[in-house]
Amino acid sequence: MKYKFLFLLLFFVAASVVPALAHDFHTSITDIKYNPRTQSLEVSLRVFTDDLENAVSKFTKTKVIYNSASAEQQQQIYAYLQTKLSFELTKGKPLKYKLLGSEAETDAVWMYVEVPVKSASVGQLYVKNAVLTEIFNDQMNIVNLNYKGKTESALLQRGEEQKKFDL
Repeated sequence: MKYKFLFLLLFFVAASVVPALAHDFHTSITDIKYNPRTQSLEVSLRVFTDDLENAVSKFTKTKVIYNSASAEQQQQIYAYLQTKLSFELTKGKPLKYKLLGSEAETDAVWMYVEVPVKSASVGQLYVKNAVLTEIFNDQMNIVNLNYKGKTESALLQRGEEQKKFDL
């Protein structure tokens, strides 16, 4: 009887703690801002830390625990993003970009990307964001694009991972 009580107590404690550690929704936020001075897109991408760790672990086939100070891990994140995130002024011609770095924030990671566009004005922009869609069927990637003071938003998800923004 004593062990049954202890088992039930442990079960209820574990059941109340586990949901606090996990999250029920799968989402990312990508903020894109055009900088006319540098003629580049400044991109900030926020994902949950555990989701990023899972995705990069699956991508690299090694166990990844996020560490912003690890140059190797920054390269792994960059390689993963190259397969999931793209920007095109002309359909089918992805722009090269660089990962400036990343940083942790409580239960999330912010990744910072710079995309040179080498143009004083941009007429259209194709954005592909398939981050984490290979992990979660219900992954939703919110993209906010700020161009010359005007903001447009899109919701990208599995099967609809690219959006054309007319600017």
